[in-house]
Amino acid sequence: MKKINYNLGETVYYEQLDNGLKVFMYPTNKSKNFYVTASTYFGAEVMKYKKGSKVYDVTKGSAHFLEHRVMDFTKNKEAAKKLSEYGSLVNAYTTYNGTNYNIFGNEKIIDNMNLLFDRVFKANIREEDVEAERGIILEEYYMCEADPYYILETKAFENAFNKDFIKYKVIGTTEGIKTVTAKELNRLYKDFYTPSNMFVVVCGNFDKDEVLMFIKKYMKEIKDTKEKVKVIKPREDLRIPVEYEEIHQELNEEKISIIYKTRMPNGVNKDRYRLALNFAIKEAFSKTGKAYEELVENGIKRYSYGVEEVNNINAIYFKASTDKYDKFKEIVNKYLNRLEMSEEALERKKRGFLKTFILAFEDIVNVEDIITSDMFSYKKLFCKVDEMVSSLTIKEVKKVINSLDLTNNTTLIMKR
Repeated sequence: MKKINYNLGETVYYEQLDNGLKVFMYPTNKSKNFYVTASTYFGAEVMKYKKGSKVYDVTKGSAHFLEHRVMDFTKNKEAAKKLSEYGSLVNAYTTYNGTNYNIFGNEKIIDNMNLLFDRVFKANIREEDVEAERGIILEEYYMCEADPYYILETKAFENAFNKDFIKYKVIGTTEGIKTVTAKELNRLYKDFYTPSNMFVVVCGNFDKDEVLMFIKKYMKEIKDTKEKVKVIKPREDLRIPVEYEEIHQELNEEKISIIYKTRMPNGVNKDRYRLALNFAIKEAFSKTGKAYEELVENGIKRYSYGVEEVNNINAIYFKASTDKYDKFKEIVNKYLNRLEMSEEALERKKRGFLKTFILAFEDIVNVEDIITSDMFSYKKLFCKVDEMVSSLTIKEVKKVINSLDLTNNTTLIMKR
């Protein structure tokens, strides 16, 4: 068992089992509960892959559909009864990067883990269950499509990207949901739900030796596949397929979304670049920024912004609930093209970031999310975040600002 000096003096214990499964444990007395997750690197970004000499196209929405079938306690009444007795909560979610299965409780951690692992590592995906699930997932799809905020976000990224995964919804398409087969889901489960393509995170109040002993014993019968898969990724460029679009929905407030596509320069430290870019945008558009003041003066109070990293491309996005489309775009363009940062402002941003990061370690669910996000994004723990933040210089931030090319952008307007 390897002891890792993670972040802020916190300790994470790590071991890779003989079958390839990675195990991360964060024991702490800050909580009386435990939170256990099992994750696979199979999410909506996997659209094509190669195994051996065969290349497979993946039906859109398969990762999410598979999540529904794997995390199924309804077919096992005894397992569901035990969950109820323990007072534990189970859940699962699918992202572009992967799928996560989790259980939260405060007693009988080994019994809880056994219930979770039986679902994740011994799934039985039957054709009749797949057929029964279609209606449930289609209903979820239509519920999402009735949400204006969901439509605004997904449609905006669809318009901004040509080939990459973020062009498509995690939940998939109606065609994909209606046509995916039990045969394909079983193949995907066999190819991607393999120990070497997965990891387990355990956080909270538990005995690390007892937990690791259980995991090792359980995993003795879970074998890894000899033939590995290779995900085939499309090559995305900066072209914008749809530069402007207006759509109509039943709305209380009209909305606008703007996305700028910029390429991350070659040879940069991606982590420091990402941090500097976020600090620079926040300096202009947070509630203490000059853009915020002007937006509020023009009656635009409800807006959000952020950066979505898609391979080597950054998508800087802005969304607002307003019918003052031209004014919103004018202000966003004005301040995004005039990003600036002072030494004093940078130090303020560093302190705010570190304060939030420190508080995150007070909640075991947040700690699990940090570890899992690291693994999904980098396939390793991102240690010493505090040191990286503290050492970021104003020169680095200004270099990132000067590297931005904001000429490639798209606007989506949602009208009543």
